[in-house]
Amino acid sequence: MSTEDTVNPARGAVAGFRAQEIWSFVRAHRSKFALLSVIALIVAITTAKSDVFFTWQNFENILVQVSIVGILACGTTLLMVSGGIDLSIGSAVSLTGVASGYLMTHGWSVVAAIGAAVLLAVFVGLVIGTLVSFSTTHPFILTLGMLTLLQGVALLISNVPISELPNSYLEWVDGKVLGLPLIVVAFLLCAVAVHLILNMTSFGRWLYAIGGSESAAQLAGIRVRIVKMGLYALNGLFVGIAAALMVGQLSAASPDMGSGLELAAIAAVAVGGTPLAGGRGGVPGTLLGVLLLGLIANSLNLLSITGNLQYVIQGMVIIVAVMAQRGSR
Repeated sequence: MSTEDTVNPARGAVAGFRAQEIWSFVRAHRSKFALLSVIALIVAITTAKSDVFFTWQNFENILVQVSIVGILACGTTLLMVSGGIDLSIGSAVSLTGVASGYLMTHGWSVVAAIGAAVLLAVFVGLVIGTLVSFSTTHPFILTLGMLTLLQGVALLISNVPISELPNSYLEWVDGKVLGLPLIVVAFLLCAVAVHLILNMTSFGRWLYAIGGSESAAQLAGIRVRIVKMGLYALNGLFVGIAAALMVGQLSAASPDMGSGLELAAIAAVAVGGTPLAGGRGGVPGTLLGVLLLGLIANSLNLLSITGNLQYVIQGMVIIVAVMAQRGSR
């Protein structure tokens, strides 16, 4: 037998193994490849229809527009990985924003007002986490009640938008870091932080375990209630960051500024492949989901399609994503 005859079968085996590896990788990440395909299709269609779309200025605008939802989606990713959910984050943003605006216009320094408002958001998250941990009621119902409660408190603080905020604060939020808008940098830092939490810490592994099976996680020695309380408090931190930046972005603190943000955040995470049942998912998919929803909104605007249709499409995306996740589960 020649040397060539001996080597060729080995080469064939190696090639076959690599092909199998590639196919397994594609199957494992098929949802992300599907998202990338849809994103590429939207980019191609809108580029052909609009001369403004494929420009750096427009892409920067898209990143700025999705950053608030992206920050909230980071916290929502942690929640949904654990099998939890929080429908009150929009109202929590309104409450936190109004609280910061009220304090800034009543003698508090910018740093103190923002710090106090963020701590308020963390405290609200801790309260929600405690209710979820020590109650048999599903988080969906509990946080639905908190949605109304927090919105009411925001209206009690101020039923009109609070303007005349300090110029130093508005200029800071409107500033840039390394050539990128501050709000975009904050979103990217939050995404990196959540990715590291999920993949490089015991806390992240606990979240996946709880999402996979809460009873099994308890049997494994995980203190599920404590973890959930910490998780919702951490989600409150993301809410506080988003609210502080949103007030500066809008140049006002409105009692309804967070309306609908919970829908957008949950949609982005669900579309990104993190199932509502929990146990799997992560930041890369969430980033693609946030980008997809931002591209849809931007494309509809550039194509002069009415804003109301954007809500219809967003709702359809949520329904399709949830049905797809249930089928793949």
